[in-house]
Amino acid sequence: MMLKKTNSQSLLPIIRNSFILFLLLASIGCSNQFKLEKKFPFVFKESYYQSWVAGVRGGGSGITIFLTFEQGAKNSSLQIEGIYFKEKYCKLKNKGENKYLGNIVTDQNQKTTILESSPSTDEKETKKIPFVLRGNKAVLVYLENKKKKYAKVTLYKKEMEALPM
Repeated sequence: MMLKKTNSQSLLPIIRNSFILFLLLASIGCSNQFKLEKKFPFVFKESYYQSWVAGVRGGGSGITIFLTFEQGAKNSSLQIEGIYFKEKYCKLKNKGENKYLGNIVTDQNQKTTILESSPSTDEKETKKIPFVLRGNKAVLVYLENKKKKYAKVTLYKKEMEALPM
């Protein structure tokens, strides 16, 4: 009986140290993956979004994101990739002169039969977002010297002009 107590007592420090080491390694690995940059190497001229709904039933709806940068975005070591916004992700497309455009398709005004049969496009790309974003906050994804970085930005809502048909 005495022998069993000493064996279990001698294992406790090993188990405790192993557990502490595991927690330390897990926290180091997770914390570096999606670190938000405090400073980023460009300045926005404009950063806004517009919600849209198709004029026909089942025609779709979504959010279009517009970003215009000052000269800093022309740096050859920088590459804009995409943006997380409203619990969705979309790739940003360069439209020239430091202008970028992204589209997020939402599920309002959708025909489910069309969505089930149509192939996925990058406009419908969905990723589980690793950030907590509220209101008009977004996270810009960019590469700097081939290293992926993340920056929290604010997008302002701009109303769409209703055009008569």
